[in-house]
Amino acid sequence: MWSRGKAGDNLKRLPIANILVFLVLGIFIYLKANPPLSANGISFYQDNETKRVVEIVNSGFADIKLKNVLVNGNKAENVELGASRTNHMVAGGGLDEDRYITFHKINELEVQPELPLEELRGLYEKDDRQIIKHYGLAVIGNEVPEKINIKYTYLYIPYSLEVNVTE
Repeated sequence: MWSRGKAGDNLKRLPIANILVFLVLGIFIYLKANPPLSANGISFYQDNETKRVVEIVNSGFADIKLKNVLVNGNKAENVELGASRTNHMVAGGGLDEDRYITFHKINELEVQPELPLEELRGLYEKDDRQIIKHYGLAVIGNEVPEKINIKYTYLYIPYSLEVNVTE
């Protein structure tokens, strides 16, 4: 006697598998089209023409892992991820004097998603100095930088952010 049991079950699963494939593909395309990392500001230093600090923001919903930083297409001499636990952004002057701004190797910390404005205000009012509120990338190259390329992963997907850092 002929049985459709196994073949029929496979035909029923086929549309579900197609839907899952299209869903995953759609999410991937959306994530690639909307990179989460952005540069909100750049600091220049009169005493060191090769130093730039780029304020970075994660507008996504998951942590970002920094992988590599290039200056004008070359490996940077020195790169550090700055983390501020106050309302002082990791940009401008006074970074070394603020004990609540710390600098780390780029693979030591992940860049957490930007805090909502109401939560940020509440942390400022409480004077909370435990939670990281701002991030910045301090880059010192062998030459005067024109472009800084930040390579990172978000949800295991590789991205690259190119920042023009000329005055």
